[in-house]
Amino acid sequence: MGNNTNVDMGNYGDREPDIEWINNLAWYGKAVRSDGFTCEVHPGQSSSYGIWEKALFNKVHLHIWQYPLPNLELVILLVFVLWQVFDILFKKLGLLIPKFASMMLAGLLLNVLLTVSGDKSIIQEILFPENRIDVPGCLGTFGFMMFWFLNGVKMDVKTIFKAEVHARLTGVAAAALPITVGLVLYKFKSAESIPLKAVEYNTLLLMESLTSFSEIARLLVDLGMNHSSVGQVALSTSVVSNMVGLMFWLGTVPLGFQSLVQDVGLLVKMFFFIVIVFAVVRPIMFKVIIRKREGRPIEDKYIYGILIMVFLSCMYWDGLQQFPALGAFFLGLAIPNEPPLGSALVERLESFNFGIILPLFMSASMLRSDIRVWKDFLIFYSSNDKKFAVGCLVLLIFLLKLSASMIVPYLCKMPLKDAIILSLIMSHKGLIELSFYLFSYGLELLDRDTFSILVLSILLNSLFLPMTIKFLYDPSKRFMCYQKRSLASMKITGALKTLVCIHRPDHISSMINLLEACYQSYKSPLTCYVLHLVELQGQEVPTLIAHKVQKLGAGTGAKYSENVILSFEHFHRYVRGSIFIDTFTCITNSNHMQDDICWLALDKAVTFIILPFHRTWSLNRTSIVSDSEMIRFLNFNVLKQAPCSVGILVERHLVNKNQESQQNLKVCVIFVGGEDDIEALAFAKRMARQENVTLTVLRLLAGKKSKQMKGSDQTLEAVELRKLVRSYDPGTLKEESSTTYLEEVILDGADTSMLLRSMASDYDLFIISRTCGQNHAATLGIESWCEFEELGVIGDFLASPDFPSKTSVLVVQQQRTIANN
Repeated sequence: MGNNTNVDMGNYGDREPDIEWINNLAWYGKAVRSDGFTCEVHPGQSSSYGIWEKALFNKVHLHIWQYPLPNLELVILLVFVLWQVFDILFKKLGLLIPKFASMMLAGLLLNVLLTVSGDKSIIQEILFPENRIDVPGCLGTFGFMMFWFLNGVKMDVKTIFKAEVHARLTGVAAAALPITVGLVLYKFKSAESIPLKAVEYNTLLLMESLTSFSEIARLLVDLGMNHSSVGQVALSTSVVSNMVGLMFWLGTVPLGFQSLVQDVGLLVKMFFFIVIVFAVVRPIMFKVIIRKREGRPIEDKYIYGILIMVFLSCMYWDGLQQFPALGAFFLGLAIPNEPPLGSALVERLESFNFGIILPLFMSASMLRSDIRVWKDFLIFYSSNDKKFAVGCLVLLIFLLKLSASMIVPYLCKMPLKDAIILSLIMSHKGLIELSFYLFSYGLELLDRDTFSILVLSILLNSLFLPMTIKFLYDPSKRFMCYQKRSLASMKITGALKTLVCIHRPDHISSMINLLEACYQSYKSPLTCYVLHLVELQGQEVPTLIAHKVQKLGAGTGAKYSENVILSFEHFHRYVRGSIFIDTFTCITNSNHMQDDICWLALDKAVTFIILPFHRTWSLNRTSIVSDSEMIRFLNFNVLKQAPCSVGILVERHLVNKNQESQQNLKVCVIFVGGEDDIEALAFAKRMARQENVTLTVLRLLAGKKSKQMKGSDQTLEAVELRKLVRSYDPGTLKEESSTTYLEEVILDGADTSMLLRSMASDYDLFIISRTCGQNHAATLGIESWCEFEELGVIGDFLASPDFPSKTSVLVVQQQRTIANN
């Protein structure tokens, strides 16, 4: 009945009008009369009339939470607050529990409140409003479909072909072994031993044996392991296992029909859909990318069009009486997962969907489970009980999967501890399994008791498995180095290995100029690893591309880094054989770029990492054109965990040493005392050996020296300075002639500030340590002025806009930790 439908009161005859029926129709939009006649109003009233409703209809008005829109807003707020409270609580306790588990606990808490409060409580009215469509549940289902779609977008099927042999074998074994053992067990079962129907048994066997790539990727992100070596293997293994299980499912689902024609017909319909999305939709998506203007975002009409296709895909698979989310998943696989299209979809949809909409689906799943069944199951009151059989089957498959995922990589020479961690990761269960069980429960393929036990198993898995993994995995030892990798511990003529990090094109010239000023000769070559960092968008798996500049040129894998490769190839030809350059592109999440930097530095035995400062100046070096907090956060993390020495380059003046030019590059290193100062001094000594480079060593002495420095420290620093000023190596006469040593006595930070301002325009580059002046009179009274801690007090002063000269600054930190053998 529409809004313009009139209720014929004459149908009542001589009876009194059914006032309750009329009130229900007016307020709830749906009413059932005593004779069974049902009437609905579409569209219904979505929100209240405000204070006028209370004033005019005091006795018959509805509560605010009984209207669809306020009810939806209230449920969203309630669920969001609850799961955020759990998530924050776990973080405060130091427990790395996945966000998915926090969402489940929020739904569990609502279930407990609903059970305790009874059927007539406010909680019951809010969560299960009378005579109303379950709008929060419908919205949660939409979020669940979008979750599957985005998982397809982020999954790179090509990872299967890139995966190493042991990852492929582990992925196949992790899915095949539990399924094979389960099928053999069911074939020789007795009705008493396994009191489960065939459809229930097959559903449990399939979903418990699978490993979802999206769940593993989400778990690794929550645990901070997605850039570790074990995490990389787990991602590749989960993709293989996911596809093996999916192919198995596609092959066995039609076997439920009695007719061979129906079996074949369903298979044809499913593969027809897959062919259409990959042969038709995918080429269309590439045409959309080609038509996009350079530098412009994807137009909204294409995003809306893709969302419509998501709905149509789900409807198609629902019409086949199959899992509707698979339609969205296959469509997501057909969408190019790289920028600009895949990244735009993930950027626009994922955060809102995962944080706001998807928790509604999780809460609805938990509300459908019977927590009283959990008590009966945990008591084990009957070994022949169906709930006990379900629990035993889940445990058996878990142990089989755990064993297969541990034994195969161990036989492939993976360390035992890493193999155990990998097996635990591969045994993780989460949202994908829960959603399929909920779908099966809705189709009555699973009863409520079985569904409740499966929900309990997923909840326990998602709570305790991550804690076990974190207990076994120690991230602090990932980049631990077992030898000294610092400039001070090297011979001045030794080969230097550096890692140069590039974020933007304007970082290229500054890094090349610095390298040109410090490379030496054939006898003491410079090895430079160039790492171009690109933010990961539209996919889950980080990628490291090796370009091999000297061997392959600029055409191999240069999609993201063409400018970087060409620039450093030109630099290599300019300096010829005295420098070796190897270029890499790292496509990774911005929050984990430091892991890739430190891993590459450890793998290549790098001595010195050079990072760009997060601020970039204009061409005339007078104004700031970019200020990236992401780069600053990255620099902080690299300084904390780097396996070698680190330098941050603040370029405000072209650091350029040209052999053909008669003008010298004037460098000043500021020395106060400490290991970082010695490291800065060692780098400056290398530059002093070059042609057209003049070095000034400025030592700041405290006015009350005895209170600022111990005698042993003074002796050590004096020895280092003596090595610089007076070298006993006959081959370093150039270094002696181009080095000037100065000493200045200062009383406090004000003296230091005045001294540096007076000599600001005399140099092209200042080299200073990060801890220069720490706990020393040189910084007394100016510590609170420091804006950027990563530069240190004096380094921050030299790089500040208030400093009168636009001289470049290199801030150096020596290797912090060395592991004991």
